[in-house]
Amino acid sequence: MTRRTSKRRFGVSKSDVSSEPSVLEVLTSLNELALAVRSGFDQRSAELIAKAATTALDAQAVGVTSDTELLASIGIDPNDWGSAVREQTSAVVDRRRVERPTVYQLSTGTGEAEVAAAPILSEGAVIGTIHVMADIGGSRLAELTQFSQLVSSQLQLAELEQSRAYAAEAELKALRAQVSPHFLHNSLTAIAGLVNTNPGMARDLIATFAEFLRASFRTQTDLTTVAEELRLVEAYLELEQARFGSRFNVSLNIAPESLPVRLPFLSVQPLVENAIRHGLESRAGSGVLKIVAENAGPEITISVADDGVGIDPVQLERALSGGDSASHVGILAVDTRLRSTFGDEYGLTIETGRNAGTEVTIRLPKYHPG
Repeated sequence: MTRRTSKRRFGVSKSDVSSEPSVLEVLTSLNELALAVRSGFDQRSAELIAKAATTALDAQAVGVTSDTELLASIGIDPNDWGSAVREQTSAVVDRRRVERPTVYQLSTGTGEAEVAAAPILSEGAVIGTIHVMADIGGSRLAELTQFSQLVSSQLQLAELEQSRAYAAEAELKALRAQVSPHFLHNSLTAIAGLVNTNPGMARDLIATFAEFLRASFRTQTDLTTVAEELRLVEAYLELEQARFGSRFNVSLNIAPESLPVRLPFLSVQPLVENAIRHGLESRAGSGVLKIVAENAGPEITISVADDGVGIDPVQLERALSGGDSASHVGILAVDTRLRSTFGDEYGLTIETGRNAGTEVTIRLPKYHPG
C-alpha cells in the first residue's frame, strides 16, 4: 500500500511551502521560546514551544503536552490526534522513555503518519512531551532530541531564576528584620535624649527617621539607583551620628557616573550598618567610615571601609555560608541578592582581619535590563 504524506492529508503540500525556514526564522523562534518558558511550563508557553518546534524542525504538525493532557497543537486538529497523543505521553511518562524519541503511527480518518514524541524534563522527571509529525529519520530524530533538551534546559533555568527571585525576596525581608529592632530602638533613644536638650535637632531627626522608615519599608522590591541608595545611607548615618557623636567620622567620595547605576534596594545601607555595629562600635577611640563609588569602565565599584576591630575570617566564612544566622546577616543577604540579580561573579568582595578593619566592595554593571 502506498502511504500518502501527512502534509497533503492535513491540507499542507510541499508545493505550498516555498522553502525551509531561514536561519533567522529559526533563531527568532528559539528566542521567543526562551522568553516564553521564563514564566514556567503552562498552556501559553506550550503554544510557543509548539510554534518554535514547527519552525525549527520544519514540522508538518506539532503537539505539546503536560504529563497527562494535550496543551497545544499546530498543524492538525487536536481531535485528530488527541487520544493517540495522550496514550503515547502516558507511555513516555510511565516507562521513562527519555533517552531518545518514541516513534509511533498515527491513524486518522484520512490515513496514517509517523510521529515522534520526545520528553520535556525537569530535574530528571518527565513533565511533558513534544510530538512532531515530520519526515521521520535519523537526523530529524536527533534534531528533535536536541530541541526537547533545549526546552528542558530553558525550563530549568526559569525554575532557577524563580528560586533566586524567592531567595532575594526572603533576603530583603531578613534585611528589614535586621533594621527593625536594633536600629529603631537606638534611634528612638537618641532622639528622646535630645527632646529637652536640643529640641530643634530632635525635630530634624524625627523627620529624618520618618523618611528612613518610609524608604526602608517600601513594598516595591525592584532595583533602585545608587543615588537613591546613598540618600538612604545618609539618613541612616545622620541618625547614627546623633547617637555616637564624634565616635566616628564619615568620608564619602562618589563618582558622578555611579549615581544612575541600578542595584538591589538595601544593598549599601546594610554594609554601612555592619561596619558600625561590628567594626566601629567596638573600637577604642574614634574611627573612620569611608564610602567610595568609583567608575570602572563597564562597571562601577562601591566600597564601604572602616578602621574598626575587623572580623575573624573564620567567623565571616561561616556567616557567608549561612552557618551563623546571628552575626553579619546583612552581609549574607546583600551577597545573595547581588548574585541572584547579576550573577555569581557579582557577589561581595571582603578584606578583613582581626584588628585590621574591614572593607566590603560591590561591583555593579553599569547597564542591566532589570
